[in-house]
Amino acid sequence: MNSSTSEIMSIENFLDKNFFEELKKFIIHPDFAWFKKESMVKDTTNNLGYFCHSFYYNNAITCNSYLKYIIPILNILSAKAVVEVRANLFPSVFFEKSDFHTDYNYNCKTAILYLNTCDGGTEFKKYPELFVKAEENKIIIFDSTLDHRAVTSKNCNFRYIINFNYFI
Repeated sequence: MNSSTSEIMSIENFLDKNFFEELKKFIIHPDFAWFKKESMVKDTTNNLGYFCHSFYYNNAITCNSYLKYIIPILNILSAKAVVEVRANLFPSVFFEKSDFHTDYNYNCKTAILYLNTCDGGTEFKKYPELFVKAEENKIIIFDSTLDHRAVTSKNCNFRYIINFNYFI
């Protein structure tokens, strides 16, 4: 376990290797359904958006694979209640960096599970010196009210993550 600050926890090799590889194969498969979103941040004009696949949203399971892939991860995270879970696909040509944003403005947790290794990652407004590089099977956990932003990759066409928002 590597912790960069007291507010941001980073854990490498988060999931069992076989489970992680099965999950990654499922999400990066060419037939996986992606839905275009205009932006992560309202009123932004600095990017072309991103692609999303919802597993849980608006108090409902929105994907049949939720039980097989998401519940085991939520159990490891000790989640007591789920706010939202979605896979995100960031094409490198859409934007370099998103605007800083918070996932929610109330006290819950955000966890970002990186599905592929690239030179992209996550930056935090409060910690400008901290850059969390995207490395497959690494997860970062922080308060959902902490301003952060996505950084796409220059050495890879796509960056894949699963974003969890939950209460502990």
